[in-house]
Amino acid sequence: MKHARFSLLVGWLCGLLNGAAFADVGEVAVVSLRGLTMGSTWSAKFRSAVAMPPERDVERNLQARLDALERQMSTWRADSDVSRFNASIGTNWFGVPRETAGVVQEALAVSALTDGAFDVTVFPLVRLWGFGPGGGKGRMPTEAEITTALRQVGWRKLQARLDPPALRKDVAGLAVDLSALCPGFASDCLGERLEAWGVRDYLVEVGGEFRARGNGVLGPGWRVGIQTPPTRADGFKSLSGMPQSALEGGLKPMPSVFTTVTLTNQSLATAGDYRNVFLVKGRRFSHHLDPRTGWPTESRVASVSVLHAVTLRADALATALAVLDFERALDLAEREQLGALFILRREDKLEMRATARWPVAAKVD
Repeated sequence: MKHARFSLLVGWLCGLLNGAAFADVGEVAVVSLRGLTMGSTWSAKFRSAVAMPPERDVERNLQARLDALERQMSTWRADSDVSRFNASIGTNWFGVPRETAGVVQEALAVSALTDGAFDVTVFPLVRLWGFGPGGGKGRMPTEAEITTALRQVGWRKLQARLDPPALRKDVAGLAVDLSALCPGFASDCLGERLEAWGVRDYLVEVGGEFRARGNGVLGPGWRVGIQTPPTRADGFKSLSGMPQSALEGGLKPMPSVFTTVTLTNQSLATAGDYRNVFLVKGRRFSHHLDPRTGWPTESRVASVSVLHAVTLRADALATALAVLDFERALDLAEREQLGALFILRREDKLEMRATARWPVAAKVD
């Protein structure tokens, strides 16, 4: 499952694809804001509404919204609500904010839909493989360690309710990791905040998960790019250890764009197996962990992009499809009528496979 993720190419892509003329968009210029959150970045591009606060106040408000979500759902903060739930050893209901309970309910729904390929209780495995806040990445666990961790994993061992909002674990060692949903949910929250101010045309993203409404700079919808994955093991690099200056200033050379898609009242989420990896004796281990086996996925799927009306659901589905083998993932995506794009590795080449509904997907009313 996804760990601390990044969107280093987002600002670059938006400038490349949408924005040669942000200051020349007819009667209303596009405002561009950005910041840091969840070990990654966020950005917002929008046409201001009549009664909006000043840009600086909008930026502070959006950042505060994201900071609040981190305090609820981050596993990288020991004082977050999720971290306190993970540290608890009891099996009684544990009170959490309503938003956290709602995100977990969404996670459980996607777990049921994907027969457990998506599972937020994977956190014991995340820690074991060194992708969590404790570090240790680069050591391959033993089979005995994996077996022990798997006893604490399983979405059916987790419950969530909204009234009053709370979570409950059936085994003391169970722990959740919401990093495969939280960026998508955060994008939805930013979009909803802009809409509350009367904004109709916007593109927001958190950690590379996009939510778009209305029209962009170049006409109907907002055009965004999907990154080209690396093709060989020596091309994979982990971004989790990169300095903050790299996140703020960007990396050179910048990633290339594999393809683009225009979002019209849609959301787009992408899960790639190259964003956080390590090598042991030439074997590559990805942060995409299969919660059913305890091992990182080994698939020819380099990345999966999913279109959906809701970014939260797109985020979770992209991760699930990346965990499943390609044939099962494609079948699931077609059955659920998803707009999904798979980028596959075939030796040293990349090929693209898409569902029938790519790039067409259900739009928000």
